[in-house]
Amino acid sequence: MKYIPDIPYSLKGKNVLIRIDVNEPVNAEGYPQDTFRIKKALATIQYFREKETKIILIAHLGNPQESGIEGLSLKYIAQVLGELGEFPVTFIDKPINEISTDSIANLQDGEIVFLENIRFDAREESNDKEFAFSLAQLGDIYVNDAFSVSHREHASVSAITEYLPSFAGLQLAQEIEVLTHILMSPDKPAIAIIGGAKISTKLPVIAVLEEIFDYVLVGGKIANEYIDEYGQAQSEKIILPIDFVGAEKYDIGPKTRALFGEYIHKAATIVWNGPLGYFEEKPYDEGTQYIAEAIAQNESSYSVLGGGETVDEIYNLHQESKIDFISTGGGAILEYIAQKGQLPGIQALENNTKNS
Repeated sequence: MKYIPDIPYSLKGKNVLIRIDVNEPVNAEGYPQDTFRIKKALATIQYFREKETKIILIAHLGNPQESGIEGLSLKYIAQVLGELGEFPVTFIDKPINEISTDSIANLQDGEIVFLENIRFDAREESNDKEFAFSLAQLGDIYVNDAFSVSHREHASVSAITEYLPSFAGLQLAQEIEVLTHILMSPDKPAIAIIGGAKISTKLPVIAVLEEIFDYVLVGGKIANEYIDEYGQAQSEKIILPIDFVGAEKYDIGPKTRALFGEYIHKAATIVWNGPLGYFEEKPYDEGTQYIAEAIAQNESSYSVLGGGETVDEIYNLHQESKIDFISTGGGAILEYIAQKGQLPGIQALENNTKNS
């Protein structure tokens, strides 16, 4: 795979298409309610500003093909990005096929344009090559800096690499470095903590996680589904809740918190993805808080967290400084581990043979 610091030629005046991740929670108008991922995008953008390139940013927000486009414009996210980076950002609200290559060519070196939500066009999620080719006409090189969507075979992640020299951005490179260490040589004992409600994506990877981790602690709705499906743990490595809060089982109970805490306190490597209960409603947030605090207290461990709710909890508790790496990925972390790093977006970069 090629990384942006390895680009051997001058980038001055080049058009650089950067796929970033700014998929933050927004209000009804589309104004971001969090800036975690937006801030993570700044390093690669600043890198290319210093190289005096013309920067074209592409990103998505939500799932407009399912929910409609209301409130999913990137207009306000583009505004906040510029404010945080302290540089001007021009937002282009036109569909890709209506953007003139001349308008991009007229950019000055170091200028930034931010394109409208790439998922407004249904061809993005179908990995349409014609759409990817149209997008590629706007750039001289392509950079993927969006780890959180690199497990998606989408046009701005996968197909586009067929048409441009393609590189991994600084954030994506860091994600790969950390997760490769987790895959290849985690300090033992290593535990994975899996929660949340995305049953269809998480149940299939539990068996794979067993191969890598000494123990897999399972909570949230996924634990309820696992118990409904199997009745009991199918391996001594899988640690299920032993009590719950309320008849609806909306949170792990005090005995489970203590049990999980024992594994966390002894762990040398911890990977956590997903809340342990229906944490949006009190008091069902207490189990997730307990786990977050237990991980933060084990300062001798190497801890990696990911997923929107998981990251929110750590920041709400002001424990982020005690976590070794906070990933921009949620499901992408699990997929990366389960697929041994072979995600569509990463494979596309590895297979890229285009030169400048």
